[in-house]
Amino acid sequence: MRWGVSKVLARLGQREWALITIFLTVVVALLWYFLLIVPLRQETEAVRQEIQTLIPERDRGRQAQRALPELRAAIAQLQAERQAFLRALPREERLAQVLNEILGEALRSGVTVRSFTRSPTSAPVPEVRAVNLALSLEGPFPETYAYLRRLESLSRFSSLSGINLSVQGQDLNPLLSTSLTLTLYMLAKDLESAGTPSGQQGQGGER
Repeated sequence: MRWGVSKVLARLGQREWALITIFLTVVVALLWYFLLIVPLRQETEAVRQEIQTLIPERDRGRQAQRALPELRAAIAQLQAERQAFLRALPREERLAQVLNEILGEALRSGVTVRSFTRSPTSAPVPEVRAVNLALSLEGPFPETYAYLRRLESLSRFSSLSGINLSVQGQDLNPLLSTSLTLTLYMLAKDLESAGTPSGQQGQGGER
């Protein structure tokens, strides 16, 4: 068998050897291309796509880093304003004083306060406690509107909500029955430097 192969190889001429060399070269080139070049190109393309994905995140990170000092200053300002607001909050409910102001503004506006109900409620932040005053009013529209505007400016530590209007009668200027909730805000009891009287409950301030 060996001698047969040797005889065959011995009979090959220069042209045949050249063809064999070219064939082997092509086979090696193909193997090199598919086993090395193609995987390398695929890996390169994957890395390129990952880089393109990370570029926007990098840009956002740089923008956030540039905005960080301004953000810190804004947070510090908000914290200072929050502390100033808490320091300015009343420490007591002062229900009698609030009712006097409510009734006085109603008298000046020409509106009748039919009833009110006090009830505690939750506050938006733990350092603050809140109390709701549910009011029932009666009066013509212009007087009621003026009274609501006065209630809005009564105190920066109060807010109006749940306003409901209903018309009584068919007159040109009919009476309105109005119900609303006035929320009063004050400092939480555990943050008060002095004790807060607890005797003002229910409708004790009504005159």
